[in-house]
Amino acid sequence: MPFDISKFAKGFDVSESDTELREIPLDKIRENPENFYPPLPEDEAESLRESIQANGLLEPLLVVADGGTYRLVSGHNRLRALQDLRGESLGMEYKTALCRVLPDMDADHEITAIIEANRQRKKAPALLADEARRLTESYARRKQAGEDLPGRIRDRVAAALGVNSTKLANLSAIKNGLKDTQLVVWWQTGTMPEAVALEAARMDAEEQEHLRLWLLGHYEKPTLANVRMFSVIWGGCRHECPEAGGAFCPNAEAIYQEDYRDGSWHGAGCCARCLERDTCEACCDYAERKEQEPHEAPETPVCPPMNEDEPEDWLDAHRDELKAAAANWKAQREAFGARLRKAREETGLDRAAFAEKLGLYKATYSAWENGALPGSGQFPDLARGLGVSTDYLYGLTDDPAPSEARQPQPEGQLTIAGWMPGSCSPAEPGEFVVLVDVGPIKYFRTFMGWDGNGWLMLPSQQAAEISPSWWLRLPPTPEKGETV
Repeated sequence: MPFDISKFAKGFDVSESDTELREIPLDKIRENPENFYPPLPEDEAESLRESIQANGLLEPLLVVADGGTYRLVSGHNRLRALQDLRGESLGMEYKTALCRVLPDMDADHEITAIIEANRQRKKAPALLADEARRLTESYARRKQAGEDLPGRIRDRVAAALGVNSTKLANLSAIKNGLKDTQLVVWWQTGTMPEAVALEAARMDAEEQEHLRLWLLGHYEKPTLANVRMFSVIWGGCRHECPEAGGAFCPNAEAIYQEDYRDGSWHGAGCCARCLERDTCEACCDYAERKEQEPHEAPETPVCPPMNEDEPEDWLDAHRDELKAAAANWKAQREAFGARLRKAREETGLDRAAFAEKLGLYKATYSAWENGALPGSGQFPDLARGLGVSTDYLYGLTDDPAPSEARQPQPEGQLTIAGWMPGSCSPAEPGEFVVLVDVGPIKYFRTFMGWDGNGWLMLPSQQAAEISPSWWLRLPPTPEKGETV
């Protein structure tokens, strides 16, 4: 689709009759310094030259007068093709080009015209982000100068580029958030897709640097799955291992495979601090293990003999119970989705906007409203975003009021399946499993002790530098011969 000058000209009271068609020598036409679009690849440039040779110049170049020369607004690739053809023909042809001369315009209208003229070009997301930035700056200056531009600038930019405002927000977040040079190159060249770049842009500079090194050492190209895996790994294993020469934990991926389940981190993050290191198959070579005591063979069979009166086909005997349990499970999931939908509608946000608020993809959040269940570690963030209590989301109460609005809970009173908020201190010293908030929808699970005055890391007994967001008291270790 060619550039529509009449549509563009509405922006500054110029009609097509105010323009002029003329043949202009190629030597008097120069490229626009504000043009930021890359030239065509050689194969496409060759096709353009062949088209001009066969059919002539189908669309005139758009130019503005600039002293004794003319400055291009649209047609940079066509001008280069004409110049190449003139060189190949030894100057016998292609000395002039048909041009439409536009009236004088200020720099901001000229930038708008350049972008409008390239509207139908196939663009990488990074180029689209550059267009959005330049248009936003141009519209802002024009509006500040007194030009009547109704509505929000973001909506005008989205309409001009043919995308929605959410995509523009994502592109802006990527452009402003990507700090690592290699990640930026991957984004600009299309090696890193938009969804992957958005995930990386949410990381700080240090995390992006480790992400780049980790990707180069493990994968041929970045994908959403491996970037999300690294994000979880970094949240749980962000320390540098002194035993591995100060490098980022070399066992992180194995720990991830072992300890990340159902959307939550279930491990200590470091094998040396893990209470299960003596038995865990994923434990690294640097952690000191204790020798396991041999286990005696059980004296009784693992499974008792089957009652002869019991039917052999257990499935047939319990089919009705299983159907009832499945129906009940489905009803619970649907009830959760309905609660989630109702609470989200109270915020006035649609699914896409609410998902963006939590740093989620729309498809992920929509699945939850449709009956899929998020990981347990995501419930606190959902509750905060919706302004409701986690008890309400779990279906334990019909009161959506956040727990912060109520009186503090004493230790013996359960909140989320026995978990207590970090604002409430344990009544007695002991050992605890704790959740530490490490960012959007991320919790790091580890073990800490409480000595009556403060939290201690286990097993080092050093004072904890961060406080837990949630804690759960561990049962006492039984003495030899005791049963729990």
